[in-house]
Amino acid sequence: MASSGINAQVKFSTMREIEDMQPCGLLSQKLSDFGKQVKEQFIHLLEFYSETTEQQKLFLDRPGHKQTIRAYCDAVEIAAMFNSLPPGWTQAELINKLQQFQDDQTGLLPDPHSPPGLDDQPEQLSDSLSRYHLLAVGYALETLGSELLHQVAVIENMDSVTLFKQLNNLPWENNAWGGGDWIDCYATGLYLNIKMFGSGKRPDDLFGWLSIHCDINSGLWGLPTTEEGWLQPVNGFYRLTRGSFAQFNIPLPYPERSIDTVLVHSRDLRFFSAETLNACNVLDVAHPLWLCLKQTDYRRVEICNWAKNMLNEVLKFWVPGRGFAFQLSQQQDTGLQGTEMWLSIIYILADLCDLSFSLGYTPKGVHRLEPALSLAMK
Repeated sequence: MASSGINAQVKFSTMREIEDMQPCGLLSQKLSDFGKQVKEQFIHLLEFYSETTEQQKLFLDRPGHKQTIRAYCDAVEIAAMFNSLPPGWTQAELINKLQQFQDDQTGLLPDPHSPPGLDDQPEQLSDSLSRYHLLAVGYALETLGSELLHQVAVIENMDSVTLFKQLNNLPWENNAWGGGDWIDCYATGLYLNIKMFGSGKRPDDLFGWLSIHCDINSGLWGLPTTEEGWLQPVNGFYRLTRGSFAQFNIPLPYPERSIDTVLVHSRDLRFFSAETLNACNVLDVAHPLWLCLKQTDYRRVEICNWAKNMLNEVLKFWVPGRGFAFQLSQQQDTGLQGTEMWLSIIYILADLCDLSFSLGYTPKGVHRLEPALSLAMK
């Protein structure tokens, strides 16, 4: 049995070496063909996930599943990748639909289909769905040339003492992703208030806390766990840096240490075998590596080879007219979330190899790569 395992490992290494040597021209053509295929199919794909009843038009993440706010946002962002609108909707209809989800008192977007519990505390951003909807709806409205109707009051009114208390109480020891998720919402709320409502409230106190609390050895925030290794801190790093450092165009504290840690995590087969690949785990490695390489060339060739290997794996799972499943191997579960995320991931992976131009589309909204706002200009 040991000999068989060694042979399998040698075979796998040889296959990876062949893929690593794959000429960029071949991969560029494969990406170009894929991008053309998606462009030809995205209208019919969005129609597949839409539904019309006597009361309303709606999008569902998957046919037969319950309604969600996110499904509308994913549909808008997939269409926006190709400078289009979802079929059957006008721009005004989409804007009105998304704007009506916002609470006019808190400025947050609680889920009308899954209301928060009785102990929900909006002023502490305690509802995870409401936190993500602020990102999803805020950015989707941006792609439509519009904005939220109301300022995000609970974030605008949070003082520095309360902010630091919240940050210190986040679950950094066992759920660093949850910490990153909270910061992503808070920082995005600041951005939306600045851009859409002319707020003068800046994230200087947030960046001060982040700079002090980043681990100089791992380049991450939070600790690995026995059960999941580096999964929580790496996934939390993506959410945290997406809403803060990437969004406001601020350099990371320790990009080379971050790269080391993220690459260690990328070899954890509990999360990166062909059977276990899901959109969150791959995105949460790809984007951090992409962001770090804006500051350094450290291990760039190795990162590019990782991206090439991942592209060759992911592209095989596109289902014509249906898109991607969130977990690649479960192709029967294709949906809007999986499709929007994997299209964005493919672009980031291609950009790590300087091949994103081949795709013919760019991510929009929550997964766009351009900084949203430069603080140096404010």
